[in-house]
Amino acid sequence: MKIIEYMASTALGKSGMKELNYTLNPYSGCFHGCVYCYAIDMTGKKDAAENWGEVVYVKANLIELLRREIIGKKRGMVGISSITDPYQAAESKYRITRNAAEILLRNGFRITVQTKSPLVVRDIDIFSRYRSYCDVGMTITTMDRNTALTIEPHAPSPEARSVALGKLADEKIKIWIFAGPIIRGINDSQDSIEKIFRLASSTGARIIFDTYVPYRGASTLMQKTVNRAGNSSAYYADRIWADAIRDIFEKFSIEYSVKVNGEDEEWLVEYQNDFRTFS
Repeated sequence: MKIIEYMASTALGKSGMKELNYTLNPYSGCFHGCVYCYAIDMTGKKDAAENWGEVVYVKANLIELLRREIIGKKRGMVGISSITDPYQAAESKYRITRNAAEILLRNGFRITVQTKSPLVVRDIDIFSRYRSYCDVGMTITTMDRNTALTIEPHAPSPEARSVALGKLADEKIKIWIFAGPIIRGINDSQDSIEKIFRLASSTGARIIFDTYVPYRGASTLMQKTVNRAGNSSAYYADRIWADAIRDIFEKFSIEYSVKVNGEDEEWLVEYQNDFRTFS
């Protein structure tokens, strides 16, 4: 695996998601190498995209940029991160995510973190100090280790993520699970989805779910993965299948008393939530 430091031009990006005001991506590329990831086509670094999971660019000057940029920025919600995992292995050395989160929270911004890494618990001290202004989401596409190894080859195990989520819950940090993408023929069984609900129920997390979208880069990797699994049509979705998946989530939401919404509804949920209300 290869790490390349470079000088970025900006720290905070304008978000295309309605529930966020800004995004902050400390890295370009991701060592987790998830074969379904839309970020392959959005990373902006050609060799990171072409060698997904093997090359990561580190924004070495991000903290310096952030300190300057926040002076003139309207306070709002910052998503950490949108096209990379902010707690992938490189973060253990560079600590960019930790420093950025603390700067943002100390200066009146709110943050929402999404990761697959248990390294996030390292920063529980910061999240606890500003628990009214932050939340942490853990992406869990499946609780089955073998399935996870197929579609998320270098990511931490589902068990490790579950333990991390529990530690955050113990500290009364606002948490959620991103159950996605749900991929036809891979992690879409009722049994697979129910196991995620059991974790949500035990930790008090709510669930946001989404189904797989075949962006070009991900589609190439998915085709290789699906072929290796012996089912060439596994990831092709249709409306009937998508509606059936929604029905499964709604059923388990009632059964486990877990709040659930689709990713496409997230902005509505957040705007109705006092947590995202700005004065």
